[in-house]
Amino acid sequence: MTSHSPEPTPRPPHPLALALIERLRDRPGARVVEIGAGSGRNTRALQAAGLHVYTLPPGEPAAAALTTHALLHGRLAEIRDTLDAIAASLEPGAPLFGTFGSTSDARFGSGDELEAHVYAARSGDEAGVAHAYFDEPRLRALLAARFTIESLREVDVDEIAGRWAHPNDPLRGAVHWFAIARKR
Repeated sequence: MTSHSPEPTPRPPHPLALALIERLRDRPGARVVEIGAGSGRNTRALQAAGLHVYTLPPGEPAAAALTTHALLHGRLAEIRDTLDAIAASLEPGAPLFGTFGSTSDARFGSGDELEAHVYAARSGDEAGVAHAYFDEPRLRALLAARFTIESLREVDVDEIAGRWAHPNDPLRGAVHWFAIARKR
């Protein structure tokens, strides 16, 4: 007889995924582009809400886009390219729900500086991975080329992202921007 350990309890969806589901609750079957699906916790929640989830490029214009971690990583040019691809995938007026690194994050300024406001950790789970950090004016400028901003707020995300995303190096003092914007 073989014993199986129980499946770990799936993590709850990201708060932005829940906000997007609420936004689209009157549009069952709407197309959502998800960038950086990770463990699938958001994908499962979107699908359970009756939404169709795609990756880039979705083929046909989507009603919304969600990215809870992909835009935290990379150099500024890569993040701009991803935002261009997201904007190209959306219907006019469709929302983007996304997270961005904040200069209020405890990791801002540590590691190897790759370019202004972009650093890579020297050790830990994300050694060598570029992380971009934004203050509010820089984030507004980044988004303004493609989107009209509905809301920006800084959120302490230690409980949302830290422990499960970085099991060997849990985050402390992690702060992300939660952005909601509409395609121009």
